Amino acid sequence: MSLIPSSSEFATLQVAYGLTPADGVEFPATEFVITSPPPGKVGVYVKTFDTGLQLPLTDFQEEMLRRNGCSVQMLTPDAIHKTVAFEMIWRDNGIIPDFFVFKFFS
Repeated sequence: MSLIPSSSEFATLQVAYGLTPADGVEFPATEFVITSPPPGKVGVYVKTFDTGLQLPLTDFQEEMLRRNGCSVQMLTPDAIHKTVAFEMIWRDNGIIPDFFVFKFFS
């Protein structure tokens, strides 16, 4: 696959990562680049989904971004791994993940 997927490759990626049109995922327009997406959109590298990120984001992930002043495209793979793992451990134990507890442990 090239850096910019064809429409069929893009459809395959959507299926592989569980993305639906309801998630607002759109084929990248030729006049936009991932670092400068159209208004109201964010550019997310495909490999980001390999780190465990899924769309739509959970309330906890949205809170993490909001409180840290970040957006999805600013996250590093390590940050995604940490937040996804923290949230999974807490939810598996029947506890709603908390931003302040996460900050304490990280």
